[in-house]
Amino acid sequence: MRTPRAALCALTLLALSAGCGAGPTTAAAPAAPRGEGAFPAQVVNCGRSVQVDSPPKRIVSFFPSNTELLLALGVKDRLAGQVWADQSPPKPTYAADYAGVKVLSGGEVSRETLLAARPDFILADGEYNFDGKKLPTIAELAELGVPVYVDAAFCPGTTGSATLADVGRDLDALGGLLGVPGQAAGAKRDVTRALDGLRRRLDGRAPVRTAMVQVFDRQLYGLAGGLYSDILRVAGGANVLDGRVPAGKNFDVVSVEAVAKADPETIVYHYTDEADRASAEKWLREHLGQTKAVRNGRLVATPAADYSGLRAVDGVQTIARALHPDVF
Repeated sequence: MRTPRAALCALTLLALSAGCGAGPTTAAAPAAPRGEGAFPAQVVNCGRSVQVDSPPKRIVSFFPSNTELLLALGVKDRLAGQVWADQSPPKPTYAADYAGVKVLSGGEVSRETLLAARPDFILADGEYNFDGKKLPTIAELAELGVPVYVDAAFCPGTTGSATLADVGRDLDALGGLLGVPGQAAGAKRDVTRALDGLRRRLDGRAPVRTAMVQVFDRQLYGLAGGLYSDILRVAGGANVLDGRVPAGKNFDVVSVEAVAKADPETIVYHYTDEADRASAEKWLREHLGQTKAVRNGRLVATPAADYSGLRAVDGVQTIARALHPDVF
């Protein structure tokens, strides 16, 4: 997500002709859910106004971490489908409910399939999904009555400066938009409690020099800046690839030579499934075997979904345990 996969999707979409799918159908929708809070509800997201007149009742989620966030907010019965469902295995806590959410697409979704789900709200992992070719633009969807909320940490204007605080901002916004402020406030308290506890545990520890990467299509990408580097900081690490990614971005192609020269003590890498995990580890061992990280067996695999929403807390804790095992 918002990593090489996002880059590939953007390139793919630019090469496609615009679809000609029909608009939403007029089939009967389920009764409106009983929501808390005040409606209409409105927030500013990625510089746009996102408004709902009543609690959404046919929500489509893009990316596993967003699906799990919606499950945590108690709106399982309002999920009309999920997209990019194959990008990470679900967290065990949500596995059963996750399996019950209709999969519109394991990867990118077509215009026809998305609109056939009759969504009245989309929670997306980035704007790259909506380029006006394969899918309608966010503005076009708004005209169809389908507001889109994008993860705050991956808004184009703030990608390079996002932090874990954006998780709380998303919870505040979604609590109001979905009519579940109580559930959102509870989830936010849990996030704050977990991160505060982690910071106390790691207080005074020297940061471990770490590279965060992803191997995609036999190419090495550095994940640095924005949320990725903030997760490493909170986990007790220092991203050796900071400064090697252009300002305003959070990933870019990096050379094997650059990572080898930085000689990280630990390498954290993303994966989507077990096959991807195994192939990425093999690639890293073959190409970066001279680094301290590989020589000392310090390769840390993390699911790609562990870097947004509530799953970001899992990502921080997984990395912290790997970097500082003696304090756990």
